[in-house]
Formats: sequence, C-alpha cells, structure tokens
Amino acid sequence: MRKDNEKEGPSGMSRNDAFSLPESWGGRNCLLKVDKAIVRELKEAMGGEEILDFVSVEFSQHAQAAYDTLGIEDLNLGNIWHVFHDLYPLVF
Repeated sequence: MRKDNEKEGPSGMSRNDAFSLPESWGGRNCLLKVDKAIVRELKEAMGGEEILDFVSVEFSQHAQAAYDTLGIEDLNLGNIWHVFHDLYPLVF
C-alpha cells in the first residue's frame, strides 16, 4: 500500500490490517461486543439457515440434480462457462 501522509486515518496498509489492528496506526477498537446467542435467535426467527439462500430449496435440488448428470469432475474458472452453457437448458 502506498503511504499518503495527507489523508486522514491509516495509510500504507491494507484496509483489513487497519481494521484488524487499529493500534498499529494510532486508532482504537470501537467494535461492540455482540452476544452470539441473540444473533442465532434472531437469525432463526427470521428464517434460519435458509435466510442466506438465494433460491428456494426446491430449485436448488433441481439444479443440483441437473448438475450431477453432467459428470463434472472439477468445476473451475476455466470450465465454468461451459458448465453453465450445458446446465442452463437442463434447469430451465
């Protein structure tokens, strides 16, 4: 990271380092303690694990079944477009 003495806040370090190690640049940790049990309760009340899903369970199962028929051994950035091309007509 390039050092810039004219800017406010940390300079010459990544945002992650600045956030994780505020004392290293003269900052202070202003994070609030969070009771994880309360977060779990709220998450469950809002829909549980499924609240983070982008599609319905039924669609996910349908898409997974279609994907499984393709026999893909290694899904990677080199073949993802081809997999999508082959998978799309099976799902829709």
